[in-house]
This record gives sequence, structure tokens and C-alpha cells, in this order.
Amino acid sequence: MTNTQHTVERRRRETINEGINELSKIVPGCEKNKGSILQRAVQYISQLKDVESQNIEKWTLEKLLLDQAITELSSSCDRLKAEAQQAKQEAEIWKHACSEHGIVPEEYKGKVEGGGGGEHEG
Repeated sequence: MTNTQHTVERRRRETINEGINELSKIVPGCEKNKGSILQRAVQYISQLKDVESQNIEKWTLEKLLLDQAITELSSSCDRLKAEAQQAKQEAEIWKHACSEHGIVPEEYKGKVEGGGGGEHEG
């Protein structure tokens, strides 16, 4: 081998060794020899992929459930708004009917007699 070939080979080995050393730092449960470090790294990556898949499934299900809950809440909100609007319209009808017949609820007599905020018939 030439000097250049030796240098290239040495750099290649250094790069491999550095990579294996880095793996041994980030992969839990590694032993000191290179073969077991690589085996453990493969196991660890497989475990991480499994956990990722499980999390994706869990999050997908949670998102579906949340979307369903949001849809149901939105529907309930719309229904309650419609009921409130209907109640307001009915209250206005009753208010008008009472006013036409001179009926003033006890709660409003002081307001109407004092002139504060009562409606005047035209």
C-alpha cells in the first residue's frame, strides 16, 4: 500500500470508530466492544421506531376523538344559540302582549313608574 492509501484507510477507520463512539454515548446499555455497540444501536433504533409507530397511532386516535368532541360541542353550541334566540323572540312577544294589556311584572314596576328604561307606548 502507498502512503496515500494508508492515510485514506486510517481516516476511514477513524471515522468508523468516531461513529461507533458517538453511538455508544447516545444508545443506552452499550458495552465497550464495537460489535455489541452496533447490535445494541440496531435494537435501540428498532425500539424507537416501534414507540414512534405506537405514538402515531395513539395521537391519530386522540385527534379523531378530539375532532369528534369539537364537532359535537359546536353542534350543541349552535343548538343552544338557536334556542336562546327563540326564547328571546318569545320573550319579546310576551313583553309586547303584556304591554298592550297594561300588565307590568312586579320586578319592573319601579323601573316603569320611575321612568328608568321602560318602553313607552306610541
